[in-house]
Amino acid sequence: MDALFENYRTLLARVSARCGEIEAALSGHMACRKGCSACCLNISLFPVEAVSLRLAFDTLSEAQKASALARAAESSDEGPCPLLDGDGACLLYGNRPLICRTHGLPILFDDGEGNRRVDFCPENFQGLSSLSGEVMIDLDPMNQTLAAVNAMFCQALFEGEPPFERLSIADTLFLELA
Repeated sequence: MDALFENYRTLLARVSARCGEIEAALSGHMACRKGCSACCLNISLFPVEAVSLRLAFDTLSEAQKASALARAAESSDEGPCPLLDGDGACLLYGNRPLICRTHGLPILFDDGEGNRRVDFCPENFQGLSSLSGEVMIDLDPMNQTLAAVNAMFCQALFEGEPPFERLSIADTLFLELA
C-alpha cells in the first residue's frame, strides 16, 4: 500500500519544506508552538489524507488510541481535533494533513468573489506592518495539487469510486481498513 501514498508523501514533504522556510524567516514573530491548539479542529479530509492518517493512528499505543477514540466519539463538526492530547499537542504531528501543516502561517487564497486574500493566526506576526509575498503559502495551487493526488489515489484504491468524498478526523479514526 506504500506505493499508493508516494505522491501524497511527496506533496507533504514539499509543503513541509515550504512551511519550514516561512517559519524560519518569521521565527521571531510566530506565536505557534507545541500545545497551541486554537487552530486544531475536527476538519474534513480527502480520502488520501484520511486513509494515511488512519494508518498512522494504528502506530499509537493502545491507551492513546482509546483516549483519542473516546474524544472522537464525543466530537462535533468544527470542534477540537480528537488527536489532541491533554496538553494540546497532536498525537500524530508527523503525520498531520496538509491544512494542519499550514495553520498559523500567512496564506494567500481566492475568496470566491475574485479577490485574493491573506489570512493567518491573529496571534502571529504582531508588530509587523506587512508581510512579503515571499513568506506566504498560495493555497489554491496547493489545494489543486492535493485534489489531483487524491483523484489518483482514489482511482488506484477505489477504482475511482471512493466510499466518501470527505471525512472528518473523528470519523477517520473509526474508519475500517481492509
